[in-house]
Amino acid sequence: MLLVAVLAAACRIDTSVDIAVDADGSGRVTVTVVADADAVAAIPDAPDQLRLDDLEAAGWTLDGPTVDDAGALTVTASKPFGSPEELPVVLTEIAGPGSLFEGVELRLDRGFARTTYELTGTIDPSPDLESFGDEELARLLAGEPLGRPVDELLAGVDPAEALGLTVVLHLPDDVVADNASVEGATATWTLRYGDPPLALDARGTVENLRPRLWAAGAILALGLFLLLLLVRIVRRVVRIWRTPKGRRPRDRRRREQRAAVRQKEAERPRRRLLRLLVLDAHGVVVRPTDPLEGLLLPVVRGERPDADPDLVRDRYRKLVLGRLSPDEFWSEVGLGPVAEEVETRYLSSFRLVPGLHAFLDRMGQRGLPVAVVGNDPRRWGDRLRRMASLDGAVAAWVVSGDVGATLPERPLFEATRRLLAVDLEDCLYLSAVPAHLDAAAALGLATVHFAASPADGEAPDHAVIHGFDEMLRGRGS
Repeated sequence: MLLVAVLAAACRIDTSVDIAVDADGSGRVTVTVVADADAVAAIPDAPDQLRLDDLEAAGWTLDGPTVDDAGALTVTASKPFGSPEELPVVLTEIAGPGSLFEGVELRLDRGFARTTYELTGTIDPSPDLESFGDEELARLLAGEPLGRPVDELLAGVDPAEALGLTVVLHLPDDVVADNASVEGATATWTLRYGDPPLALDARGTVENLRPRLWAAGAILALGLFLLLLLVRIVRRVVRIWRTPKGRRPRDRRRREQRAAVRQKEAERPRRRLLRLLVLDAHGVVVRPTDPLEGLLLPVVRGERPDADPDLVRDRYRKLVLGRLSPDEFWSEVGLGPVAEEVETRYLSSFRLVPGLHAFLDRMGQRGLPVAVVGNDPRRWGDRLRRMASLDGAVAAWVVSGDVGATLPERPLFEATRRLLAVDLEDCLYLSAVPAHLDAAAALGLATVHFAASPADGEAPDHAVIHGFDEMLRGRGS
């Protein structure tokens, strides 16, 4: 009714939409409508004629209408929104869907010690005037929502002079908006009826110093903690270094852990199923048991007497871990020009353990697969397998160079288990090295000490066999 009176009397109404956004993304929308004295005079019984009950029913808080000394009428309505998602809903209630605000979206981007607020959308200051009409009024007035045709109402009237719109945005900190009047944390858009739609694009960022100070303090505290930890570690290392081997806490813990593992295995209700026999390549398949000290070093020094043993040991470790190729190893120890000849001599010097082929034939007859594991590069493992005529006798030949870990480390056993799809508890491991047997037992494998010579030492925690002949006769303990 007020709009009809304004257009008919060529009066003026100014509308202000104030959007205040709080730090958490909630806020309040305040709409203020000011009609000049001429507009008020055109409305019979103003302001009592105005009916605003529907606004209060929709949750808006009203202030007014009031008339000042100059005769201007002011009505203020405000409504809170609890989250960024609720803002477009509240704005739609002002003039209806698609009438004044379109595609409005308030986004919060929270990062470390900062929050960015961004309001986007479109303001249409020239909505269809009939959208402000009333369906009941249209039925009473021959289908005219405003009571009279819009063209007739606008005859001789300039809506741009009659209807003004101001949109004000308040963010928690300074605003950046290219097409608005900006002052600190406030952006203002001023429009008139007839102006083209205006794109809203305003941003603001709040920097929070407190988390940065906390972070700096936390980093400093962490640095002090690490320094204290380093001091404790150094002291512990020095104390361990001064403690004789075998009496160190770590050695006691290992013995306790091995004992606990053996106790746990003894208490396991699950019955073992022998599904895979695992042989240590060095000591069970071929001899010597220690290929580095027992064969490789003598071969290298026999060819090059001035070779540094420590250098050979270091390069050998890298070789069996897969970090050097055999050609790179021979080059590093100064035997690159004669590498092929020396390598063949070295590999040919291994001695096949007596009774191996007969034992493997027996296992094949029983359908028990056999795997070989060893600390070798792949090329040496393949050559040893061929030279020993074991291509069809073993199911897998796993070398440390492929895995990146050496016996007695777990990855080599795990690689063998995965390759043949068995559980470690269902594997029997034969080795001449007690340390290898201890590690295998800790992983759950059944173990046998293959003591084919007095040099193989003792492993009292493991079953003992003195050669393949004894196994074939069924006399192993």
